[in-house]
Amino acid sequence: MHAQPTPGPEQALQPAPAVSIIVPVYNEQEVIPSLFSGLAGLARELRAEIIVVDDGSEDASPQLLQSCEGFVYVRIAHSGKSAALAAGLDRARAPVSVTIDADLQEDPSHIPELLTLLEQGHDCAYGVRVLRQDSLWGKRLPSMVYNLLVFVLFGHNFRDVNCGLRAAPTQRLRSLEWNRGAHRLVPLLILRQGGRVKGMPVRHRRRPAGRSKYTSFRRYPLSLRHLLCLRFAGHV
Repeated sequence: MHAQPTPGPEQALQPAPAVSIIVPVYNEQEVIPSLFSGLAGLARELRAEIIVVDDGSEDASPQLLQSCEGFVYVRIAHSGKSAALAAGLDRARAPVSVTIDADLQEDPSHIPELLTLLEQGHDCAYGVRVLRQDSLWGKRLPSMVYNLLVFVLFGHNFRDVNCGLRAAPTQRLRSLEWNRGAHRLVPLLILRQGGRVKGMPVRHRRRPAGRSKYTSFRRYPLSLRHLLCLRFAGHV
């Protein structure tokens, strides 16, 4: 479990946000301008803070992110997406947190709908990507196989358990064990805690520039191992 962070002097003077939007970033200099333009207006509308967690980027991402007015910048040593999300949750000040990938391929305009599902009593609302715009072999087919394995092993058809766009109470997310690979299974982990989870269709868009830095063929055997560990050992 992650302890509630102690706010610094500047943070303590600011009114608490209604929503924390957490964005893991790793070598994403190509998409940072569209990340800022895609979230800044929505953040004002939702009274949200945007926490960008730089997962040890080696390109110009740190400089670009720190120049984005209103972004809360957090940097960690390169440790993977799960660690980046955990670091963002440690910094979150709002009662509800939303996670979204830096490329904004999942349309952030759906965030208010996810928050509505939480208001209706769900403990996790997650996106189900429709008409996916990424490659068949690199992303879509592995995701289909992964979701099928989740169904076979756990008996629940999430349809898109590893979509990066999700919303849940901040304390609920902090209660998860953020071991490497946990970021792919958040709805399942919350369901196994006894929480209510709900998926909803979200628009999927072409990546604006560059390519995903969290993509590697090495993730396939690791993902399978994480699923088997969760099923038979009770943890990722």
